[in-house]
Amino acid sequence: MVSNLAIGSAIIALTFFIHSVGLIWLTRLMSAVAERLPFRDRQTAKIIAMLIAATGLMILLSVEIAVWALGLVSAGAFADFETALYFSTSTFATVGFGDVAPAPEWRLLAAMEGVAGFLIIGWSTVYLVTAGIRFGPFERDTHF
Repeated sequence: MVSNLAIGSAIIALTFFIHSVGLIWLTRLMSAVAERLPFRDRQTAKIIAMLIAATGLMILLSVEIAVWALGLVSAGAFADFETALYFSTSTFATVGFGDVAPAPEWRLLAAMEGVAGFLIIGWSTVYLVTAGIRFGPFERDTHF
């Protein structure tokens, strides 16, 4: 159980770090697109900024899921990366199909991934809504 907690805590810290740095990078990129690129129609720039935000979030989530899969393979919970990646995707997204399971001694680590995924996906949702108001085509008190 101590191994689960130690490895899980390290992976959670790493994925939260990746997410923080990624969101800072995305914010700078959206700002550059929305404010500096010479579009005739500002609405076009705002829509492109939102596409960047959504795509960037999907890339960040994919990287974080892959980090969990690597951690699961390294710990010995799964024999191969493909199975671990499938498991991590369903666990991180809290879908939990149940057709693939880690080795019994690593179940707590899998549960920790579900909690981390829940928090990071919630964080991403808040970020996307905020970006839509700040950079995108949405206006506070009009669309929300």
